[in-house]
Amino acid sequence: MNKIISYGILTTMFFLVVFTRSFAGIYLFGIRLGEYFVAFGLVLSFVIILIPNKYLKAPVTIHNLFRFIITAFFITLIVTDADLLARYTYKTSSYIWTMAYFFVGYYFLNETIDKKLFYAFFFGYLVLYIFGTGNYPDALMNWFKTVGDRFTFVKASDMVLATIILNLISLNTLKKKHSYLFFIFSVGIFIPLITQMSRMALAALLLFTMLYLFFNFQYIFLNIRNLILLLVLGPLIFFLSTFRVTQFDFASLPTENLERVGIVSVVDEELDKITRIHDNTQIDTFMSLYFEERYVPNVTYNSGQNILVDTGWHNKLISTDGTFNWRLSMWQDLYYYQASENNVIFGYGYNEVLPVFNLAYDSQNMFRVGHDKSNEHVHNYLINIFGRGGLIQLFLVSFLHLSMYYIYFKKFKNHYILILILPPLLNAMTDIAMEGVQFPINFYLMYGYFLSQGINLTKDKLKI
Repeated sequence: MNKIISYGILTTMFFLVVFTRSFAGIYLFGIRLGEYFVAFGLVLSFVIILIPNKYLKAPVTIHNLFRFIITAFFITLIVTDADLLARYTYKTSSYIWTMAYFFVGYYFLNETIDKKLFYAFFFGYLVLYIFGTGNYPDALMNWFKTVGDRFTFVKASDMVLATIILNLISLNTLKKKHSYLFFIFSVGIFIPLITQMSRMALAALLLFTMLYLFFNFQYIFLNIRNLILLLVLGPLIFFLSTFRVTQFDFASLPTENLERVGIVSVVDEELDKITRIHDNTQIDTFMSLYFEERYVPNVTYNSGQNILVDTGWHNKLISTDGTFNWRLSMWQDLYYYQASENNVIFGYGYNEVLPVFNLAYDSQNMFRVGHDKSNEHVHNYLINIFGRGGLIQLFLVSFLHLSMYYIYFKKFKNHYILILILPPLLNAMTDIAMEGVQFPINFYLMYGYFLSQGINLTKDKLKI
């Protein structure tokens, strides 16, 4: 029975990896699949906090911390007088309910991930690349539009997570030399594509690459054959993929984006302070950043009573990069609003949009909600948790991640789990990845599996 459930889970994961948001948006009986997945995580969460650990078989520390997180969620609901039955309450708290998939991966996937499954996912991975480089079939796009709420091209963050997951699965299912070849292939073909799509996703992919090389230092750099493979095969695959991505037009490579993540930039230019002109005044910037006094307007907000909040002038961190500065401004303003309204401990809760998207706070928030006025995300995993659940929830979630890493280290006596943890979380620091559906579900399923079975980075054969 467990194997049947496991294959069902992995089949669902396959479609979430390949078709991501489009698959999650398919309607079934008038409700999107993604909503079913979050609802399942919600129900499963209540089962997990009630079931004795001896039946769950997960590490006790993680089990208890998850209970504390859900308890803190209900405390915030009480403090903020939220509607317990509103769907919006559970939509904005989805980052909690998707954590339940960690326990699913830990309990169910330990005996079903094998070489055949890797090849199945490898096929999907190739499809992901082909679709991402301009060959998404019109018929399939129209089908998603017909049966779902929208069609969405796969985001760079999902591609990076797929690359990480497939590489770690290959380590546990293939011979070492074959998993190494897959690493060179996967990184080589996806770097040109990710470069065009997202700077932070590229930074996450490069971090994954560096961690993989660091943990495999002896195998790669102290072995002439493996080093030659890396230095010859890697650039060749990268070059061929660049031809495909740019359609033989190298001028289409966004070199200005590459400079910002340090791929083709001169290190000395980025590390030295650079003088720039801003509002007819010379300012010193460091890595595009500088401090400046900015005024966060007084807030008059009507919520049963008129509340006057004086936020005043603040020394804010500013970026000369417009996109990044858009994020920086949200993050800092959210803190100022929370501090002014004494919402630092418990947060604003889950029953309404955060104040940085509320025009009643500041008319300039119209630039944050987007043209369709649908954006409600601060594009930062930890700051979203802080805004919703305050310092209490932020501490508990952070402590959970640290505990999961420490438990892995104590169990397997290595740090290889960092390959799975750090790149996706880095990506989530400037994206809405962890507030979605497919990204956190895939992440936590694999986190549970690898915490159960370990990552076979240095041995030639897996021993379970």
